[in-house]
Formats: sequence, structure tokens, C-alpha cells
Amino acid sequence: MNRSIEELKIRAKKLQNKALEGEDAACALLAKYRMSPDGLQRKTCLNVIAKQQGFTDWRHAKTVLGGEAGRDEDQGSFWHSPSCSGFLNNWFAHYSEARDYLSQNPDMYLLPYKKQYMVVAENFIKAINLSEQCAPYWKAVGHDLIDAYGSSAWQTLVWTRIVRG
Repeated sequence: MNRSIEELKIRAKKLQNKALEGEDAACALLAKYRMSPDGLQRKTCLNVIAKQQGFTDWRHAKTVLGGEAGRDEDQGSFWHSPSCSGFLNNWFAHYSEARDYLSQNPDMYLLPYKKQYMVVAENFIKAINLSEQCAPYWKAVGHDLIDAYGSSAWQTLVWTRIVRG
């Protein structure tokens, strides 16, 4: 069982229940994605929760978070946050270039963004709440979420990102 995927399923169930009860926040979230609580199905809520996490839909989220996507596949914007828009990050179209840059800057972090790669500084990692208690997991993945994709340390970072997001 993948606890990150299970957590998103729980969130979708809660969203569905709250929207069907007419809760304002749930209805507003659905409206953001141009959806209505009328006749709301769980699969719709799964898609909304997936989009909220930076994926195109539930299938995309499940594939990426399940560790089943290929290195060159779209990884979504899960590791990015609007609060990080002001940071100057190093962007790369090819993993090999990003990896070379990381090897020259080992105090930085390599993260996926859709089909690209970004190498970010500690302030970015702090902004997405993955800094202090996550140091052992970052060390385990070598600050490289691409190379460590699907590993147990990567899964722990995913989980932490979801619950602290």
C-alpha cells in the first residue's frame, strides 16, 4: 500500500462528502476546477485532489506517486509551489545537465518539474516544508529526486510534501 496515494484517496472522499453537504470551502474548490457538487462522483474528486497536487488528473498522480513513471515522463508540478515563484532556480531540459550542475553544487537539490528539471537552493526546500526533519532522507537520495525516484526515502519525502503541503 502506498500511503501517499491512500492519503489522496481519503482527501477525495472528504471533499466529496463536504461538497455534497454544501460546505463552502469544498464547493469553492470544485468551482476552481469548474466542477459542481451536483451528482458529484468520487472519480471527480480524485481528479480535483490530483490537480491540487500538481498533476493533470488522478491517473497521472497515481502513476507518478506510485513510482511507475519513466524518467522522461511528465512528473507534474508536485514539487513546486506558488510560494517559490520568487526564487531564482536553475532549470534544465535534460537530466544529465541538471545532474552535472548538482555535482558542482552538492548543497543544492535536484527536483522534477513536468518534463524538466530544476536545481534549487535550501531556501526553496524550506519554502515547501521539506528541510529540517527531512535531512536524513535528502542525504539518502543524494539531493536528487530523479535518481532516487520510487525509493523508500523518495516515498517519505513525497508523504511529507503531501501532509505539510
